[in-house]
Amino acid sequence: MTSADLSDRYFTSIRARDIDGLMALYAEDAVFTLPDGREFSGAAAIREMHLSVFAAGAPIPTPVATVIGNGSIAVEIEARLADGTARRTANFYHLDAAGHIRRLRVYRQSK
Repeated sequence: MTSADLSDRYFTSIRARDIDGLMALYAEDAVFTLPDGREFSGAAAIREMHLSVFAAGAPIPTPVATVIGNGSIAVEIEARLADGTARRTANFYHLDAAGHIRRLRVYRQSK
């Protein structure tokens, strides 16, 4: 799978709330960091975090721009909220040798 494919599959899985498809993209020892600094280490913790986000009815993200590097991906994202406002974030993915997400850090644009 190419880095572009991984990015596409990530957002397809998020929008479909497909936890198994999403988790297939992560390395077992992956680390996920939210904008507030909370960190989730390992596939089990990341899975639970995604399930709680899905259950909360989180906004559906739309990639705006993607930059692919050697073993990394950066994606600017816009998400529409239920109240009609938009939130801008950026995901930075670091991939392992097999092409799985080893580390994902989310940054949020401040107003």
